[in-house]
Amino acid sequence: MLNGPTGCGQIALTFDDGPDPKLTPRLLDVLAAQGVVATFFVIGSRAEQHPGIVRRIVANGHALGNHSFSHGEPSTTSAYALAAEVSRTRRLLFDLAGVSSRLIRPPHGSVTAAKLLALWSQGNSVVLWNRDPKDFACSSADQVAQVFEERPLQSGNLVLLHDSYPFAAEILPSIIADCRRRGLEFTTAEVWRNAREVPERSPSSQRF
Repeated sequence: MLNGPTGCGQIALTFDDGPDPKLTPRLLDVLAAQGVVATFFVIGSRAEQHPGIVRRIVANGHALGNHSFSHGEPSTTSAYALAAEVSRTRRLLFDLAGVSSRLIRPPHGSVTAAKLLALWSQGNSVVLWNRDPKDFACSSADQVAQVFEERPLQSGNLVLLHDSYPFAAEILPSIIADCRRRGLEFTTAEVWRNAREVPERSPSSQRF
């Protein structure tokens, strides 16, 4: 999945590389205050260290995604190793929060044909993105915000951000307000994934 359905009037915010003990709770506070749901692609080793934050993500109504256990370098991680890490993280997330997530975001979004087949064979959905402000390479929240000012979010955008950096929590209130002024709302990658799996859809439905 790279984006949502055309004309859905929704945006999916996603956050990678958490949970972070300081930054993720702060981001959850902002999302709660704004009444916005999102998708958190957590690293298994970090989830293991901060189980309470994982439970809060789920309790707050957000979708939980799997970002492997160790976030290893893609070029040195085989398809078998990635699939094994994904399975390990899925079991961990179920034990921690009762969620058996099939939403997978490979480290760096990097996949080969062999890795895709290995993940699909487990019943997973690979979730990438079509909007990336590269907040990890930015030096300030203003720099990240400028990316969205120059190119505002649109219906069906699947946005990559990180809760391992402080900028998302700072810029989201203004971005959310702008989107809502333009009639856009927010959903999760899980909702879009489930919509894809509905066997019968109207002729006007778009594949994504």
